[in-house]
Amino acid sequence: MRTITIDGKEYKIDCNALTYIKHREEFHRGIFDDIKILQSFLAQQALATKKLKEENPQVDDAKIIASLSTLMLDNIDLFVEASTRIAYIMIKTANKDIEEYEKWLEGIKTIRTNDEWIAEVTEFAVSCFC
Repeated sequence: MRTITIDGKEYKIDCNALTYIKHREEFHRGIFDDIKILQSFLAQQALATKKLKEENPQVDDAKIIASLSTLMLDNIDLFVEASTRIAYIMIKTANKDIEEYEKWLEGIKTIRTNDEWIAEVTEFAVSCFC
Protein backbone atom coordinates (compact mmCIF):
# COMPACT_ATOMS: atom_id res chain seq x y z
CA MET A 1 0.00 0.00 0.00
CA ARG A 2 1.18 3.53 -0.81
CA THR A 3 -0.01 7.07 -0.30
CA ILE A 4 -0.40 9.57 -3.13
CA THR A 5 -1.40 13.23 -3.09
CA ILE A 6 -3.91 14.52 -5.63
CA ASP A 7 -4.72 18.22 -5.59
CA GLY A 8 -3.49 18.53 -2.00
CA LYS A 9 -5.45 15.56 -0.65
CA GLU A 10 -3.78 12.31 0.44
CA TYR A 11 -5.14 8.94 -0.63
CA LYS A 12 -4.05 5.41 0.19
CA ILE A 13 -3.73 3.26 -2.93
CA ASP A 14 -3.32 -0.47 -3.30
CA CYS A 15 -3.23 -2.99 -6.09
CA ASN A 16 -3.96 -6.71 -6.19
CA ALA A 17 -5.50 -9.29 -8.50
CA LEU A 18 -9.00 -8.00 -7.72
CA THR A 19 -8.02 -4.49 -8.86
CA TYR A 20 -7.97 -5.71 -12.46
CA ILE A 21 -11.49 -7.16 -12.15
CA LYS A 22 -12.86 -4.08 -10.36
CA HIS A 23 -11.43 -1.79 -13.04
CA ARG A 24 -13.25 -3.73 -15.75
CA GLU A 25 -16.51 -3.77 -13.74
CA GLU A 26 -16.32 -0.05 -12.97
CA PHE A 27 -15.17 1.28 -16.35
CA HIS A 28 -16.02 -1.52 -18.85
CA ARG A 29 -12.42 -1.68 -20.05
CA GLY A 30 -9.23 -3.38 -18.95
CA ILE A 31 -6.69 -1.61 -16.78
CA PHE A 32 -3.98 -2.48 -19.34
CA ASP A 33 -5.85 -0.41 -21.93
CA ASP A 34 -5.48 2.58 -19.62
CA ILE A 35 -1.84 1.80 -18.80
CA LYS A 36 -1.10 1.74 -22.56
CA ILE A 37 -2.71 5.18 -22.96
CA LEU A 38 -0.50 6.61 -20.21
CA GLN A 39 2.66 5.00 -21.56
CA SER A 40 1.93 6.15 -25.12
CA PHE A 41 1.22 9.73 -24.02
CA LEU A 42 4.38 9.92 -21.92
CA ALA A 43 6.50 8.47 -24.74
CA GLN A 44 5.05 10.96 -27.24
CA GLN A 45 5.68 13.79 -24.80
CA ALA A 46 9.31 12.72 -24.31
CA LEU A 47 9.87 12.52 -28.08
CA ALA A 48 8.28 15.93 -28.64
CA THR A 49 10.45 17.44 -25.89
CA LYS A 50 13.58 15.94 -27.42
CA LYS A 51 12.65 17.27 -30.86
CA LEU A 52 11.96 20.77 -29.50
CA LYS A 53 15.35 20.83 -27.75
CA GLU A 54 17.16 19.56 -30.85
CA GLU A 55 15.53 22.21 -33.04
CA ASN A 56 16.28 25.00 -30.57
CA PRO A 57 18.94 24.18 -27.95
CA GLN A 58 18.37 27.52 -26.16
CA VAL A 59 14.66 26.90 -25.57
CA ASP A 60 13.66 27.26 -21.92
CA ASP A 61 11.36 24.99 -19.92
CA ALA A 62 8.45 27.46 -20.03
CA LYS A 63 8.46 27.46 -23.83
CA ILE A 64 8.75 23.67 -23.91
CA ILE A 65 5.75 23.31 -21.60
CA ALA A 66 3.74 25.77 -23.69
CA SER A 67 4.68 23.98 -26.91
CA LEU A 68 3.91 20.56 -25.46
CA SER A 69 0.48 21.73 -24.35
CA THR A 70 -0.32 22.54 -27.97
CA LEU A 71 1.39 19.50 -29.49
CA MET A 72 -0.21 17.02 -27.09
CA LEU A 73 -3.69 18.56 -27.09
CA ASP A 74 -5.27 15.76 -29.14
CA ASN A 75 -4.26 13.15 -26.54
CA ILE A 76 -4.78 15.01 -23.26
CA ASP A 77 -8.41 13.91 -22.80
CA LEU A 78 -7.52 10.23 -23.07
CA PHE A 79 -4.52 10.71 -20.78
CA VAL A 80 -6.54 12.45 -18.04
CA GLU A 81 -9.36 9.92 -18.25
CA ALA A 82 -6.98 6.95 -18.06
CA SER A 83 -4.94 8.40 -15.20
CA THR A 84 -8.00 9.22 -13.09
CA ARG A 85 -9.58 5.82 -13.74
CA ILE A 86 -6.43 3.99 -12.65
CA ALA A 87 -5.96 6.23 -9.61
CA TYR A 88 -9.60 5.83 -8.58
CA ILE A 89 -9.64 2.04 -8.82
CA MET A 90 -6.41 1.81 -6.82
CA ILE A 91 -7.87 4.13 -4.18
CA LYS A 92 -11.00 2.01 -4.15
CA THR A 93 -8.86 -1.12 -3.69
CA ALA A 94 -7.40 0.48 -0.55
CA ASN A 95 -10.67 2.09 0.63
CA LYS A 96 -13.90 0.39 -0.33
CA ASP A 97 -15.94 3.24 1.18
CA ILE A 98 -14.80 5.84 -1.36
CA GLU A 99 -17.52 7.81 -3.09
CA GLU A 100 -18.58 7.14 -6.68
CA TYR A 101 -16.05 7.97 -9.41
CA GLU A 102 -17.78 11.09 -10.74
CA LYS A 103 -18.31 12.47 -7.24
CA TRP A 104 -14.63 11.82 -6.48
CA LEU A 105 -13.64 13.68 -9.67
CA GLU A 106 -15.63 16.72 -8.55
CA GLY A 107 -13.19 17.10 -5.65
CA ILE A 108 -10.19 17.42 -7.96
CA LYS A 109 -9.83 21.04 -9.01
CA THR A 110 -6.67 20.75 -11.15
CA ILE A 111 -4.95 18.00 -13.08
CA ARG A 112 -1.69 18.59 -14.87
CA THR A 113 -0.09 16.04 -17.16
CA ASN A 114 3.11 16.28 -15.13
CA ASP A 115 1.46 15.75 -11.72
CA GLU A 116 3.61 13.45 -9.62
CA TRP A 117 0.67 11.25 -8.61
CA ILE A 118 0.16 10.17 -12.23
CA ALA A 119 3.69 8.78 -12.43
CA GLU A 120 3.31 7.15 -8.99
CA VAL A 121 0.02 5.46 -9.91
CA THR A 122 1.34 4.29 -13.27
CA GLU A 123 4.52 2.88 -11.75
CA PHE A 124 2.58 1.11 -9.00
CA ALA A 125 0.08 -0.41 -11.46
CA VAL A 126 2.83 -1.59 -13.79
CA SER A 127 4.79 -3.12 -10.91
CA CYS A 128 1.62 -4.89 -9.71
CA PHE A 129 0.59 -6.35 -13.07
CA CYS A 130 3.77 -6.69 -15.12
